[in-house]
Amino acid sequence: MNTTDKRSGSLDATIERATAWLVRRETAEPQALFLLATGGATLATRLTALERIPFAKIDGTPAAWRETTLYTGKLGQLSVWLVDDAPGAAEDGGHEEPGEPAWARGFPVWLAGAAGASVMVHASAGYALPSEKKIAPGTLAFVRDHVNFSGRTPLLALGPSDLGPLFPDTSQLHNVELREAALKLAEKLGVRAVEAVAACVAGPCLETAAERTFWARAGADVAVQELHNPLIAAAHAGFAMLGIVCVTDAGEGASDVKGIVTRADGLAAALEDVLVGLAGEIQSVAIDSGVDER
Repeated sequence: MNTTDKRSGSLDATIERATAWLVRRETAEPQALFLLATGGATLATRLTALERIPFAKIDGTPAAWRETTLYTGKLGQLSVWLVDDAPGAAEDGGHEEPGEPAWARGFPVWLAGAAGASVMVHASAGYALPSEKKIAPGTLAFVRDHVNFSGRTPLLALGPSDLGPLFPDTSQLHNVELREAALKLAEKLGVRAVEAVAACVAGPCLETAAERTFWARAGADVAVQELHNPLIAAAHAGFAMLGIVCVTDAGEGASDVKGIVTRADGLAAALEDVLVGLAGEIQSVAIDSGVDER
């Protein structure tokens, strides 16, 4: 593994160490990773055969994730890993730890992929942009495509890696089957939902009206801070993905982080119902992607 260490800036070595630790403790292998910046706390209570593993105990975990917990269990017959994609306080904006490599922010994605997952569901709070769709607050937006306006990537300086290609194809990331199933289920449940293009934007600041207008004119319908990290890591790891944006406001006028967090929490129940109802479809996609049924 020494050659790989030099090529990958230690990502491969870190994932190997963490995976070996999980194998030694006989941690359940996942079919899907749920990386949830919104709704994760309540969904964990719905898992059967639930185990809680502090990331601080997992060998090699980067500093950014050491205060986070890995939940493993079953959602119906689907074997799930559940991780909160909001390390630290929401008000901190998720900044990087000093000196940490760019790939550290995608660590749980690569770890789940190395453990066997082939599907990722990501949910986060975001706001509507002044696009033709005029998405209302309280809507679940299922991502059909994204535009990375952040100027960042978790692959920065990564180089060749055994965990994924040097130039991953992000055009095939957002899974059509999962998105269509999610839209149908949301309609059945009476949950307001649309499909949307997401703008990945940098934090931690609230954007100007001109920035929001620019992103909308470029084709985006919603904007989410720091979304580039999980999306690009998922593409590199070869996941089929369902991205969900819990739309907290119309993106007009002044806003505040505490209000965004509060309104996102208000969507947690609807998001949870959708994710529980999608478990069978997610398992089917995972099996079709080459993961053996467990």
